Amino acid sequence: MGNFYVNFSVKHGDPRRVADALKRAGRKAYVSPAVGGYVVAYEEESDWQNPEAIEQVGTLLSREADAPVLAVLNHDDDILCYWLFADGQFVDSYNSDPAYFGEDEGDEAETGGDVRLLCETLADPSVAEKVDAILRGDFAFAVELHEELVRALGLPDCAVGFGYQYLHRGEVPDGLSSDQLIHTID
Repeated sequence: MGNFYVNFSVKHGDPRRVADALKRAGRKAYVSPAVGGYVVAYEEESDWQNPEAIEQVGTLLSREADAPVLAVLNHDDDILCYWLFADGQFVDSYNSDPAYFGEDEGDEAETGGDVRLLCETLADPSVAEKVDAILRGDFAFAVELHEELVRALGLPDCAVGFGYQYLHRGEVPDGLSSDQLIHTID
């Protein structure tokens, strides 16, 4: 069995602001400390891989933190999806295998993802070619794709392989301890 997780990388250096926005909205979540100018939020309802909840939380965090947000979903290490939010709006998405759930039967399903927009919003446009190669690459596991994407965009390592359920069970990303995480609702 592979990984199942959803998390949100918020381009903001204040974990308290991110946690407070989630708490005000009644969202149960864990929030990481700031790492490299990003905070990672792991929200419970989204972690059940509910696209509607992912869009709601991504929009909320982008609006309330006044920052870009990248939501990532890993489904059983078979597919990786992302949603990009900026200025409180959903602006782009990507799916490594749109035919996975039988919705698109085409031989070469369009994966989406505006690489330039992603890089301009989160990193540096000069990494667009590298990011495009990663998103179009062939990986055995979605977590490997996510790891390479995180490296290219300069996102925190704690975004890879973790969602609310893992943290709730006491699993913590390398380099973090559970007392460093803010839990919005006990």
